[in-house]
Amino acid sequence: MILDMHCHLDRYRDPAKVASEAARAGVNIIAVTNLPSHFQQGRTPVAALKNVRLSLGLHPLLAPHSASEITLFTQLASATSYIGEVGLDFSKEGVATKTAQIESFEHVLEVIEKQGKVISIHSRGAEETVLQRLKVGRIETAVFHWFSGPESALVQVVDSGHYVSVNGAMLDSKRMRPLIASLPKASLLLETDGPYTKTGSTAARPAHLRQVVAELAVLWGCSPSDVEFQLATNFRTLLSRLEADKALEGNSA
Repeated sequence: MILDMHCHLDRYRDPAKVASEAARAGVNIIAVTNLPSHFQQGRTPVAALKNVRLSLGLHPLLAPHSASEITLFTQLASATSYIGEVGLDFSKEGVATKTAQIESFEHVLEVIEKQGKVISIHSRGAEETVLQRLKVGRIETAVFHWFSGPESALVQVVDSGHYVSVNGAMLDSKRMRPLIASLPKASLLLETDGPYTKTGSTAARPAHLRQVVAELAVLWGCSPSDVEFQLATNFRTLLSRLEADKALEGNSA
């Protein structure tokens, strides 16, 4: 079984069909959302999809968020073990709302601190600030989605104990492919970021992760089954670390 750590399932024309294709391909999906209201709307339909888990998001490019969305995030955080898409974006597209983004992200981290959530992080142009805020917020285990920053920041992400989720577009990048190859295998997970990535001329779908596994097998010089085993081990380790964090917090309370 393969896990898609970051997929915008609600952005496909027919989410149920995409989820069904993924199930037949042996792929489970963490369906990220951009706003708490989107999470709230998706809870009932996703409950019928056995291979999908819904993730509570507050996307940085939608900052400044309305007070109602921020309040809703607080109210819904206990309803899921998955948080995403959250983070910061200081690219040209997002830098104008930098201050509002930081305030929103800090609120997210405060709400979920030491709760053992699986967190999918957006960090475009803001990698070092995200790392600093995670440290202050005592978040020791997060997953950096579609990392596009400099090599120095990528090294910091991995050295800090976080994970990187890899998609097909990253492996197609002449800059990112060798960086991915240089990372410890134990720090990697998979994602599609569908439908915002492409496979050929069409939007990537979770079922396409079999192709990404094949690409990693070439990169690592091993079999696809070895890649699947490694990735499954990585996710189990992530969950174990999160459970340990929760236990430590409980003992210190």
